[in-house]
Amino acid sequence: MMRFTLPVPRRVPGDLTGTLAFAAAVVGPLVLYVVTLPRTVVLEDDGLFLMAGASLGVAHPPGYPLHTLICHLFLQLPGASPAFLGHLSSAVLGAFACGAVYICARLLGASMVPALTAAWLFGASEHVWSQAIITEVYTLNALLFFALHALLLHGVRHPDRDGIWFTAVVVYGLSLANHWPLMVLATPGLAVAAFPAWRMIVRQWPRLLAGFLPSVALPYAWMVWRSHQNPLLNFYGPIDSLQELWFYISRSGYSHVDTSPSAGWSDRLQFLQWLGHEVVWQLTLPGFVLAVVGLWILLHRREWVMAGSGLLAFLGNSVALVVLLGFDFDFYNTAIFRPYVLVCYGLVVLWLTIGFQFVLDRLSIRLPVALGRPAWLKSCVAALAGAGMAVLSVQAHWQPNDRAGSNFTQRYAETIFDLLPQDAVLFTHGDTDSSPLGYYRFVENHRSDLTLLNTQALVFGNRLYDWRLPEERKREVLQEFVNKTERPVFFTSGEIMSELGFGVRYHGFVKEIVRTGTRVELALIPPQGERYFEELLSRTPNDRWERSRSNKLIYSLGKYLGLAVLSGDATFLKRLQHALALAEQNFYSLMSMAETLLEHGEASHYAQIEAWLEQAKPLQDETLGKERLARFLYLQGFLRHRRGETEEARALFKESRAIYPHPENASINALRQLTAAP
Repeated sequence: MMRFTLPVPRRVPGDLTGTLAFAAAVVGPLVLYVVTLPRTVVLEDDGLFLMAGASLGVAHPPGYPLHTLICHLFLQLPGASPAFLGHLSSAVLGAFACGAVYICARLLGASMVPALTAAWLFGASEHVWSQAIITEVYTLNALLFFALHALLLHGVRHPDRDGIWFTAVVVYGLSLANHWPLMVLATPGLAVAAFPAWRMIVRQWPRLLAGFLPSVALPYAWMVWRSHQNPLLNFYGPIDSLQELWFYISRSGYSHVDTSPSAGWSDRLQFLQWLGHEVVWQLTLPGFVLAVVGLWILLHRREWVMAGSGLLAFLGNSVALVVLLGFDFDFYNTAIFRPYVLVCYGLVVLWLTIGFQFVLDRLSIRLPVALGRPAWLKSCVAALAGAGMAVLSVQAHWQPNDRAGSNFTQRYAETIFDLLPQDAVLFTHGDTDSSPLGYYRFVENHRSDLTLLNTQALVFGNRLYDWRLPEERKREVLQEFVNKTERPVFFTSGEIMSELGFGVRYHGFVKEIVRTGTRVELALIPPQGERYFEELLSRTPNDRWERSRSNKLIYSLGKYLGLAVLSGDATFLKRLQHALALAEQNFYSLMSMAETLLEHGEASHYAQIEAWLEQAKPLQDETLGKERLARFLYLQGFLRHRRGETEEARALFKESRAIYPHPENASINALRQLTAAP
């Protein structure tokens, strides 16, 4: 049987060509990232990690102390905004991850052109690129994984070089001080890669353990110390015990986020189908075909260690992750999930290099004898093919990742801050609200007169109460705070602020606590607020996070407009005529207005509610998740119930429950009440 072999990499001291190729593997993606990275803060966890880096704070679980330290170093550079420097840190880490992929490819036997192609395809894939231009932890995770993979590949060839193995365990320990869940899932694959040298590893385990333990423990020990220094970002507050530290590192507080009661195996299958599609197209179709060829070659040659290590790491960061997470499959959750699988794309491009090298070797054999099988022709073919795939990838992924002019979050912060009077107190709720506003307030020091607090007692170092307090006790503390302060108090969202027993005055995108009375009041939305609403409705962001956030903001203003219609104030409605006309062209604002009238209105409003719900039906799009769709059906069912159309209501409630069988779905309780009714 024919056995396919790859050239053994040979390192020539002072090899200028090899050095330049490695530099190209790093500099090429870095230039791409710097040209396209946003110049100001964006969504995801960008604002949160920028605040952590600026203040040496404690980010959300598991804390990411290594990333915080690296980001802080970049933020000390002069001549640019903190947001740009934070994004630059991810760009540099991502570029060096591409360099690590290049080294891995060379160690697997690929020549320079296939290895360089792999590095560029990895760097230009849409999801890797998207994480390399914002302040996030995933490019650091990819760098540490492929640096470790390269050390293991080199170590098994030179098992007696103790320094390689000591460096490898230190890198592994540091990786666990960044995104340990992803590295743990990839560990079986790394263990298989190191297996050929297991005797040496066992022989040196005390020394290796002495390198591993400090590398993983010291960053977390520093994080605990910083949590007691009250930095501006201190997600849960001081960490006072080993139990609290484990709660933090284990991400126990995120269990309700990572696993949804309404997610079933159909959601998992949909995630796997989505991932399969991404693997095919992220690295271009020719690249995927070469990767399949490369993996087949490894299996055909019975290179079990090489094939098994890659497959196990790939499956750990994909299939195992999907099963463990239990996400509902929808537009928003795919945005959360997509950076988790960056390592998978890197493993695929390594298989691609093996396939690419095999094709080149076969091509050189089949070249006409008259040509003498010249090396230059083989190199030209390789360079053209590699450059072609890289150009295809950049072209395909440029539009969603060209965020140099991105200002979505900046416009949001400007709008909110412009709506607030001098010396106001603003309560935020949720990461996508707290992070960007916190960045502009604390890092860039906009509106230094404002006090920013979080209703969940998370994120910011300043907090009124411990986040673990019962809801009733939190309300008491908030009531006491409002009664004692003379400053105007506002909030963006969060039900707890509406449950304090005070009146609420709506200003469009923010709400104000009114200490006298318990009425709901409306203040006319200022011109800049209306312009911002029009801006939200007229533009469709490429980024999934911005689209999701935009929909939430539109939904929020829809409630304000619904209350305006409910008031019946002709003068007020005339001033809002343009905003209402805009709102009737969007699903989220129509749904919110209908929901507001249905909750607070009377039978005279039923015709308007039904008209809005009918207008909303054809405006549904891909951003509509299971929860929102189920809520829409619930509203239709509740309107039918109010009109006495019980069977029609029951059918809509059942459809809503089938789509989103979550305990928080109001249709479940509605069906229970209909069943119990005589």
